[in-house]
Amino acid sequence: MTDNETSSADADREQQRLADLAEMGDIDLSQYAPGTFGCHEAMHTASVMLDMTDDQLLLHPAILANPEFYRLAGEVHEALFALYQAIGEKHLAD
Repeated sequence: MTDNETSSADADREQQRLADLAEMGDIDLSQYAPGTFGCHEAMHTASVMLDMTDDQLLLHPAILANPEFYRLAGEVHEALFALYQAIGEKHLAD
């Protein structure tokens, strides 16, 4: 991916994030800041999905039989692990 493509993808992702946030309506985001139950809930969900990726996806025969499927599932696993770590680093900072 070129730098221009990366910048465009990042801009698109941010635009989508803001649109999704606006669609949620009036929500008190302080309830989801690091250190809150809402943030802990997001970290727990990432953990559950990480476990499911390990148990249900990476070990599924259809995934194991296809190198491309396995590579993509591995990328999902790595992204979920990075998300879990990023949330935990901020949520558990104190």
